[in-house]
This record gives sequence, C-alpha cells and structure tokens, in this order.
Amino acid sequence: MRSEGAKTVLATAAMLLLLALCAAACVLFGGSDTADEAGISMALPERVPPWRGTTYWFCQSEGCGKGFLDNSFSSSTPCPACGGELRQMNLPERRLLPADTELVRRYYETPQRILPLNVSIVLSGADRSSIHRPEVCQTSAGHEIVRRRRIAVPLSWRPDRPLEITVLEMTRHGNAEAGVPPQHTFYAYWFVGAKGRETASHWKRFWWMGTDRVFRGVSHRWAYVAVVGPRIPGEDGYLGLLSAFASQLHRKILRTEEAAEN
Repeated sequence: MRSEGAKTVLATAAMLLLLALCAAACVLFGGSDTADEAGISMALPERVPPWRGTTYWFCQSEGCGKGFLDNSFSSSTPCPACGGELRQMNLPERRLLPADTELVRRYYETPQRILPLNVSIVLSGADRSSIHRPEVCQTSAGHEIVRRRRIAVPLSWRPDRPLEITVLEMTRHGNAEAGVPPQHTFYAYWFVGAKGRETASHWKRFWWMGTDRVFRGVSHRWAYVAVVGPRIPGEDGYLGLLSAFASQLHRKILRTEEAAEN
C-alpha cells in the first residue's frame, strides 16, 4: 500500500503533467470556444421545506463591517448602521478573493430549530483561484478535521446518478479557563461546473478544468456549494437531514436542461 506522501507526490506529478499538456494544446489549437460557462444559479431559494432561508448581508465600509440577516434587503439597501454598501460577501472575503468572484449565502432553519444550516455558493470569475480545497480554509480558521467522508445522496429526478458530497466532521477546541466550549460542526461541499460537470472531489474538478478546456472547448466557471451545521460527536443523525436538504437544494440551484425537464 502506498503511503500518503507517495500518493500526494503522484497526484502532484499528474497535475503538473496535465497542466503542461493543456498549455501546449492551448498554444497549438487556441483557447476554448465556450468561455465562462456556469452550471449553477447564483440565487439560493428562500424555502427548502421544512427549512426557510434568510439572506446574509455585510457592510463593506472598513469602519463598520457589520452583518445582518434580512430578506427585505437588496444590494441597493444602505447599511442600517452607517449607510455603507451591503453585499453578501464579508470584508475579509472581499480582500482575499478575486474581484469578479460571486458569492451568495443564506441561513436556514425550521420552526422546530432542527439542524440549522449555513449555506453558501462561491462562483469563480476569470481568475479561477476563487475555488480551492475547502479543507485548507477550515484548518486555517482553527478547525480540526476529525473525520472526512463521502456520501451519495439519492435524487428522485436523477435516479441513475446520485449527488456525491464530501463531508468534513470538525472540532474547534474551546478554552475552559475563558469559559469557551468546543464547537462540533460539519462542513459538506460539492463542486459544479458547466455541461453537467459535478463532483465532490477537488482533484477530479481540477482534471476536468484542464481536459475540458482542451478536448471539449469549455472553460468552466466552477462553483462550490457549502452546507455547514452543528453535529453531536459520535452520532451520524445529521447525515439524514443533510441528505434531505441537499437533495432539494441541488435541483433548485442546478442550471441544466435535465433539471428543468424533471
């Protein structure tokens, strides 16, 4: 059995080879015929029964930066605190991400407060660096990934191809002296490209990003969908609720003829 280090070296070598081939092909045969295609709608639904969503808004003024949950706001609504511009992207994200990155997010809850969820979609622009491995951000933010798993969510309208989701079970350690308890959460995600491309694997997305540009003439605007919520350590009950939510959300945000016809 190969060690994790050997697997990483092989994966990196394969990616470098792919990039070299793609660069050569682009020089020889020109760029893609179809650029900047997105396979997802950048509008999260207000309802995913029994969940109801409320939109996040963040002030873009450096001296304010306050956040709000309000469905009556829009991008033309001034910040109630200082009158500044409101966006669904917060200030640290705006500083970090390329300027043409799109982001939408909502907070979902049920009347019984069963599994409240934070949901976001990030869509890359011309600079594809908007999309990366979510594990990197989570560990940088102080979360410890205690388990990583892949689940397949059945789709009634697409029974031959379930939705694959990567689920990270995480713990953020507290501080007993300061009275801060540990936080136990999950971070579930999958990637969506154009022309029916969809995967829970960062490396598969990376492979398609190169091969589709060369062999299909498609330059994807990749998006990733993230669903975040609480969990109880050692229990898997949240997975059923996550699957129920994701199966509905998937169809509502997917921009394909297949989803529209079913």
